[in-house]
Amino acid sequence: MNIIELLRWGEVQLKASGIADPRLDADLLLGRVLGFPRERLYLEREWVVPVAGQEVYRALVARRAGREPLQYILSEQEFMGLRFYVDERVLIPRADTEILAEQFLQQVSKGDGLGLKVLDLCTGSGVLAIMAAYYRPGLQVTGVDLSSEALEVARFNGERIGARVDWRQGDFLQPVQGETWDWILTNPPYVSLDEYRECAPEISFEPRQALLGGEDGLDFYRRLAHEAPPLLKPKGKMLVEIGWLQGEAVSAMLRNAGFETEIMLDLGGRDRVILAR
Repeated sequence: MNIIELLRWGEVQLKASGIADPRLDADLLLGRVLGFPRERLYLEREWVVPVAGQEVYRALVARRAGREPLQYILSEQEFMGLRFYVDERVLIPRADTEILAEQFLQQVSKGDGLGLKVLDLCTGSGVLAIMAAYYRPGLQVTGVDLSSEALEVARFNGERIGARVDWRQGDFLQPVQGETWDWILTNPPYVSLDEYRECAPEISFEPRQALLGGEDGLDFYRRLAHEAPPLLKPKGKMLVEIGWLQGEAVSAMLRNAGFETEIMLDLGGRDRVILAR
């Protein structure tokens, strides 16, 4: 089979499995097998793919048809212009979290953050910690996660991208007790049990502890409101990602703990990030 025939075959298989954009996924998978950028697939559409390459492609299509996330199959996801390695040990970075990252970079201008201490709580694949250290190299950045496996991925990403981050393993804020911070950034587990049951099949491949925030999705925020204040410097701030229906509930928790809060919206106009002072 040539390239265009394989792409059509892949599209049919993925469409039958309920994949939202089957042609795009088919293109990206064949591009990975052949080492071609997507546009080259169409420039060389009549090129006959060797049998071995066809077999590898069919195996990748079968994985995607089984609803394994494309990012795990390709082992990468872009975030804030940087390419991160991802696998089943970590949550897949999402565009919603870029809202938090962009807000942080607006708050901490280049050259103004020299020596500021930044904590990325629930760091996962390390995207927020690495983003901060890469784009604002004068910061002192620490990334914390309960999962030692997730931290293996974060360390790998930090080394590959060239960002200096102090990685620590432990439960919640325990690894940084006794220290104070200028900024705490976090994309915590905030999916409720009911929401988790209704998620797309791909979600079942991602680590549950990085998604589930208790029965109502708010367990992490309860702990944060109670335990974070002593760890922030007098002018310290937090940027916290939230579910789109959680803005008022999380803001109330933080206000009751003495914070001033501001809710920030995503591109769809939904609550997505809280800035807390």
